[in-house]
Amino acid sequence: MTTFLALYHGEDAASATLLALTVSPEIVGAFAARILAEPVDANDLVTLELERGKRRALALVRDGEDLAQFAFEGVDG
Repeated sequence: MTTFLALYHGEDAASATLLALTVSPEIVGAFAARILAEPVDANDLVTLELERGKRRALALVRDGEDLAQFAFEGVDG
């Protein structure tokens, strides 16, 4: 699975224009590490759970892990 980073600019998602796209593992990993360095606001439990999921995914990207193996972890079916 290829991990990529895309940069868009626009008033909203529908009108956004793609400015840059990279599949460089070094750039994607560095960006993930930067996002992980931001502090988490633990006052809102829902936001906290979403943040935990985001941080787990970013840690996997930063570490170069294959996200496909983690996609359905913990899901019965």
